[in-house]
This record gives sequence, structure tokens and C-alpha cells, in this order.
Amino acid sequence: MSPALRALVVDDEPLARARLKRMLGARGDVQVVGEAGSVADAASLVDELAPDLVFLDVQMPGEEGFALIDRVRHRPAIVFVTAFDHYAVRAFEANAVDYLMKPFRPERLAAAVERARVVLARPDELARQLQQVLATLAAARADRSETLERFTVRIGQKQLIVKADEVLWFGAEDKLVFAATGNDRHYVNFTLDELEQRLAPARFARVHRSAIVNLDHAAALRPGFAGTWRLQLDDDARTEVPVSRSRARSLKERLGA
Repeated sequence: MSPALRALVVDDEPLARARLKRMLGARGDVQVVGEAGSVADAASLVDELAPDLVFLDVQMPGEEGFALIDRVRHRPAIVFVTAFDHYAVRAFEANAVDYLMKPFRPERLAAAVERARVVLARPDELARQLQQVLATLAAARADRSETLERFTVRIGQKQLIVKADEVLWFGAEDKLVFAATGNDRHYVNFTLDELEQRLAPARFARVHRSAIVNLDHAAALRPGFAGTWRLQLDDDARTEVPVSRSRARSLKERLGA
């Protein structure tokens, strides 16, 4: 039996790190030797721990995941993990061995681990593996679920149907995701990453790692602390949703600001 690959998990979302660690722990052929929530923290761990493999998120506060590659001496195999497919070409220009689209299934993770193992043993295999990954990405785009227009939430013994366009914003608290409507909050059976992929992109925008807003209800954008912003909604409570520095520019462009 081949020795376990030593892996580092880098993602700014604790829930995403926990999920990936659980999935890797269930395999038995990967040992998670560390985790980090930013490029700055990950850089020292890569050189200190010398992992075989790094699972690396792309969008993180401060610096994108790509910045890590230029900051380390040790050269592990890199598997990028993100909710967006438009980083794929850039990832493979950086010699990534795979590119996982959130949310991914255990069998897709297994393929990434095996691809990393092959490339670590035979670096000349990287080009051939790249073609396989690009084919997998194309298939994933074709299979992507239709836009989420409505969903159900449980209230007592009753299943309530909620239309997505009635939701002001989706948020996360205490490891649970909720949908906030004009007069209530409903806990939903989706992660924010899953919602980000399935909600209509023309209407909804991820503005923070813990918030997705319905731009049809955006009323005002106010400066916050240390480069952050607050997006005020048009509900009676004039709810304000946090906007992270890393997502503020794209939001301003969406709002025409």
C-alpha cells in the first residue's frame, strides 16, 4: 500500500476546511498535517511542514490563493478548490494538478488525490493529467444544476415553499445558513457555496464569506471599518449586510458605483 500523502488545507471558511478534512480523513490515504485560513498563515506552514499536497482556495481575504505559490520555497502538488470555474486556466498556468469545484463529491476528491499521487511520482505526467481535468470541468459545467428558483423550509410539521426572489439575503450563523425574507428568517439545507453556484447570478451576489445578497433589494452602500463596507437593504428594518474588502470592488461594479 502506498504511503499516505501529507496534506495542508487552506481556506478562509472554517466550515469549508472542516468539511474537506472530514472527507480526507474518511479516505485513509491522506494525512492532514495542518490548516490555514489565509495565504500569510499558509506560507510559513508550507515551508515548515513540507506537505506533499496543498488544497488551496482561490478567493481569500488579503491575498488570492495564487499568491502562495510565489511565497514558498517548498513545492507541493497544488489542488485549487473554489466555487468558480473561471480561474481554471490561471490555475493550470500555475502548474496545479487539479481544480475542484465546490461543492464536490467524494469520488471527485478521490480523483484529485490520485492525480496528485501520479504527478508526484512522475512529474512528466502533469500535461496529460491537465487534459483530463479540463475535460472533467467541461462535464461539470454541462451537469450543473439549474438555477434555484424556489426551495422548501420546515416550520413545525409543515413544508413552506419560499421563492428565491423573495429572499433579501442569505447569511450564516452558528454553522447554520438562513434565508432572510421581509419578515422572517428560515434555515435552509444549503451551504453558502452551494447557493452561490445555484442562485441566479444576475440577481444574487456573494458579498462576504458569510453573506449573499439579493441585489434587487440593495438600497445604499456605506463605508465601514478598515476598507470594509455595509450594504443597506430596502426592507423596513433597513438591514445592513457586511461587505468584505476582497469583494467590494466587484460589488461596486455590479451596482454601477
